[in-house]
Amino acid sequence: MKRNKTKLNKTKLNKPNSINKILLSLTIAGLVSACTLVPYSSSSSTSKMASSKTDEMLFTNSLQSPQRSTTDKAKDEGRKPQQVMQFFGIEKGMTVLEIVSTGGYYTEVLSHRVGDKGKVIAHNNKFILEVFEGRFSKEFEQRTANNRLANVEHYVKEFGQFDIKEQADVATIVLNYHDLYSNITKDERMNLLSQIKRALKPGGKIGIIDMEANSGEHQPKLHRVYHQRVLGELVEAGFVFEAQADFLKNSDDDHSKIVFDPSIRGKADRFVLRFKKPMV
Repeated sequence: MKRNKTKLNKTKLNKPNSINKILLSLTIAGLVSACTLVPYSSSSSTSKMASSKTDEMLFTNSLQSPQRSTTDKAKDEGRKPQQVMQFFGIEKGMTVLEIVSTGGYYTEVLSHRVGDKGKVIAHNNKFILEVFEGRFSKEFEQRTANNRLANVEHYVKEFGQFDIKEQADVATIVLNYHDLYSNITKDERMNLLSQIKRALKPGGKIGIIDMEANSGEHQPKLHRVYHQRVLGELVEAGFVFEAQADFLKNSDDDHSKIVFDPSIRGKADRFVLRFKKPMV
């Protein structure tokens, strides 16, 4: 009887040892598995960074393309298109809604930026196409003639008549919000912003650039608007403010001159804002 009891006790004592061995084996297997995943993730991240650098280099080269006009290239120094694209988060393959494209300087920049798999929805309205004896219309037609910018759609619609829903990754309003502030009512601006918001995918961005005015002021005769007025309206329309950039600031501009004055034309003090459409 004693001998059997001893054997039984030994059996009981051996069970935890067996369990410990099993647990140790599973732990080692898990660590080995985890270690094998790390290099894959690191490699994927490195590959993505390399691809992004390549895209930036290709875009830089496209800005110097002989197909771009010398007039456009001359504007690049003051407008800094590559920094604008980076700040707005515009990448290859995206769809961009450009509000008030006028003659299409930024339309062409955007076309190069998003590439063959991307799309630019370049908006203009009747007023823009007819003002100055049709100057902007002629410029845009010349720029896009013979399918030169194949990924560009000229979207001719009046404010408040947009019919796009969750198609755009990014929307832009460049150097034109001050005119919206001057020429249409707040209700009309809110309606326009609502339609832009509807056109964006959840989480989509809207980028705005305009000429700065003195604190609190709106200066329609100078073609300027104070950035806080714009920021406030975008937030009121349901956008989330993300960031403000200063690469287009000019501290030598005291905001007292019309932006077409030869002393500051093309280099007026400008604000750059980025907002996001909420995911829900």
